Amino acid sequence: MHRTVRHALLAGLLVLTACTAAAAEPAGSSDPLVGYWRAPAGDDSGRSSIVELFVRDGHLFGRIVRTEAADGSVLHPVCERCSEPLKGQPMQGMEFVRDLRKDGDAWVDGRVVDLRPGWTQGLTGICELRLVDGDHAELLGYRGLRAFGETSTWTREPAPAPSASAE
Repeated sequence: MHRTVRHALLAGLLVLTACTAAAAEPAGSSDPLVGYWRAPAGDDSGRSSIVELFVRDGHLFGRIVRTEAADGSVLHPVCERCSEPLKGQPMQGMEFVRDLRKDGDAWVDGRVVDLRPGWTQGLTGICELRLVDGDHAELLGYRGLRAFGETSTWTREPAPAPSASAE
């Protein structure tokens, strides 16, 4: 009797766990924004970054995978003007887009750290991210009024190939 009840409880727990995992995973992995994107630096330098967008705990996040010069060479910038704990940290691997929540076809009310060189580097603003078409997305970042924000258009990228050397 105990063995049958134990097996039934264990089977029920396994089914519940599998259903919960299956219900939680597709929301993030099936979202068209999840994946890799090329984000321009927003200046005339021709620099850009490869950004990975991913869902964690129902919120959208973005981290820098690689930063490139106009000629495609890999750069290794650090955030000089960021406040602690990001100050002086390498931008590669940095989560600079955080906590966007799903609202219809867009992700809204997130936070973005301005990583562009200059006096605005390190400032945090509110952001929204939406798919324009299958290969383009727009990130709107602003402080204060949305109407005075800046929009950056990102282009879909294939997943980067693993590198034999640490970049």
